[in-house]
Amino acid sequence: MFNYIRALLSGIFLAVIGTLLHNAISPVGLLIALATAAIGIWYVGQLLHLRKYKFVAALSWLIVVLIAGSSGSGNEVLIIGNANGEIFLVGGAILVTVIALLKA
Repeated sequence: MFNYIRALLSGIFLAVIGTLLHNAISPVGLLIALATAAIGIWYVGQLLHLRKYKFVAALSWLIVVLIAGSSGSGNEVLIIGNANGEIFLVGGAILVTVIALLKA
């Protein structure tokens, strides 16, 4: 149970970092955000030794990023629809899925 929580919190943390960095100092921030997500999800698998924990981290990353990309009650959006935002959403989703599918 504790490993599930660690994987969940890791995915949330990686998504928050990526959301804050993806639009900073273009394109360096985007590359750092994607690299952080990929390395972080891979590290969860190495640390916890099972692929299912990488799936938990990747799923929590996806959920947080999708929430950050949709408008809230005050019409605020953290991931805007520019090139960096689209690459971060789509490319990041593909990247964390591929990393989660790799052997732990």
